[in-house]
Amino acid sequence: MPELLRSSETRSVSLNGEQLDYTLKRSNARRTLALTIQNSGLSVNAPWRLPLTEVERFIVYKADWVRAKLDAVKSVPAPEIIWCDGMQLRYLGGQLRLRSISPAGTAEVKDQQLWLPIKPDAAVQGAVLAWYRCAARIYFQARLQTFLPFLRRAPAGLLVSDARTRWGSCTRNGVVRLNWRLIQAPEAQIDYVLAHELAHLAHLDHSPAFWREVTRLYPDFAAARRMLQKHGQDYHCF
Repeated sequence: MPELLRSSETRSVSLNGEQLDYTLKRSNARRTLALTIQNSGLSVNAPWRLPLTEVERFIVYKADWVRAKLDAVKSVPAPEIIWCDGMQLRYLGGQLRLRSISPAGTAEVKDQQLWLPIKPDAAVQGAVLAWYRCAARIYFQARLQTFLPFLRRAPAGLLVSDARTRWGSCTRNGVVRLNWRLIQAPEAQIDYVLAHELAHLAHLDHSPAFWREVTRLYPDFAAARRMLQKHGQDYHCF
């Protein structure tokens, strides 16, 4: 009986001009190619020796189906959020409990609690989201400092974005943007997105040279990218 061979890797394919990450799972027990859409994204199950060109040609052929299924998954209503003192908030891979204090106080994270000054009768949601954006800006800048010594070209700026479909972007002028919602994710996932966008300072495409640059900047990016694909939808709850 032949030895069972299996592999799993994260790859990227261009669909209608947009890059789509997917998980490619190979097995020598498979005889057919199959696509599966889950909350974590697109998974492709393929025979062990099927050429990658054939795999990606099939994905492109099924592009309309893939996009429709992904949109359907994203359209599932998120659980209603009750914005109130004592609510749980995601932060850097962990949880914070919101504690509102006098408007004269200052925002502070201490002992897994977020002490946030909120005006009487003010919307808790607005105060929390404003704090998230501020915290994200400060944290992303700090993480950027750890990458700067390894960059061949420094970014022209680092901004916080409110994009709904992208975790980050990099312009031809070298301006990097990161989605503020990433502040909910563990540091490894944030570093992956940052390394990804910083690699675009050298290569604006997603060529093999680009991925070599990502690997140089952040060797463990593959594991972080898989986790972001798996949990990323959770960070879009608001």
